[in-house]
Amino acid sequence: MKLQENNLNGLWGSLLIEELVRNGLDFFCLAPGSRCAPLTVAVASHPKARNVRHYDERGAAFHALGYGRATGRPAVLITTSGTAVANVWPAVVEASVDRIPLILLTADRPPELRDTGANQTIHQAGFFGPYVRWQMDLPCPEKSFAPATLLTIVDQAVYRSLRSPKGPVHINCMFREPLDPVRSGEDFAGYLAGIASWLAGDGPYTQYSFPSPEPDPGSFDQLTAALNNVERGLL
Repeated sequence: MKLQENNLNGLWGSLLIEELVRNGLDFFCLAPGSRCAPLTVAVASHPKARNVRHYDERGAAFHALGYGRATGRPAVLITTSGTAVANVWPAVVEASVDRIPLILLTADRPPELRDTGANQTIHQAGFFGPYVRWQMDLPCPEKSFAPATLLTIVDQAVYRSLRSPKGPVHINCMFREPLDPVRSGEDFAGYLAGIASWLAGDGPYTQYSFPSPEPDPGSFDQLTAALNNVERGLL
């Protein structure tokens, strides 16, 4: 596995996409723009990431919804910032009420550019309200934020999307410029040292187990036998 290490934005995008793929989510629906470039480049660079591109966010969102409905696995929808996010609202609501898993990665402007009256901007954090199973407003990429924490956020998002009741989750990703993969000359070896074992492996950073919706009939016999052999038990 080779991460994109041209700059910190690219590295974060690469970590996010790699961890999604390690969780078995390899289908990405892209409605790209400039702000989500670190995510788009990470998808395009990943050898296991399949993607479809659509100029209209609404169309991309419903494509992702259809994939989730057909497979029972979440597609990953990536959009740029601003009013682009509002266009995926109908698909998110439908995914929520129909219990269809979906992962949303929405690029966003940094905090200093919020509430500045910039064209087409909206408040993206918490935008989907009660129609998502879980949401996270990520900070801008910075070295004070451990990469292990970033990976666990991805794992949590996948778990929340797939556990009962399934549904959409939203990770809002703020990025400062540069948004394109220009080389910064930074050395990220020390920053990545804490996830050396993850880098050397091919599994997700955090493993979640999902209870079976239909227990094995034999398990009832085992439970009955165990309870019958207890003189003073508590269930």
